[in-house]
Amino acid sequence: MQTVSIAQDVTRKYEVADFDGYAKRGLRDRLNIIAAAEAHVVWKNRLGNHVRGVSHEPLGAALLGQDGICQLGRLINGTALAAFHEKDAYRQLRVAHEQFHRLALVVVDKLKAGDHTGATALFENEYSHALHNILQSLSQINRLLLE
Repeated sequence: MQTVSIAQDVTRKYEVADFDGYAKRGLRDRLNIIAAAEAHVVWKNRLGNHVRGVSHEPLGAALLGQDGICQLGRLINGTALAAFHEKDAYRQLRVAHEQFHRLALVVVDKLKAGDHTGATALFENEYSHALHNILQSLSQINRLLLE
């Protein structure tokens, strides 16, 4: 008798691109796309407060650059999104999410080094673009789950 782990079983179920509405609903409930998007918007606002000089709360730079620690990172690196691994939205999400965390660390490093102009430019351009791509990708994945 072959034993299959729960993770392997879930992965097999969702490897099929054409899974049914019930499976999509269950996956949508487990993903909580809105909470993942909101968490990253909140984080961008917190970092923005530092860039604008209106916050001095510690940012935990040791964790800042690690994209696999937050809820979305665990979803991206886990089996929950296995059905989307071949989709452009998933690939864009992976890249944008990694950039979001990596660039946040660079912004903080620039602020600590006294490069406020560089930190501001990075925050307003590449960092904001990474968040935009995360939100766009999550929206595309959500639409696929609603089809």
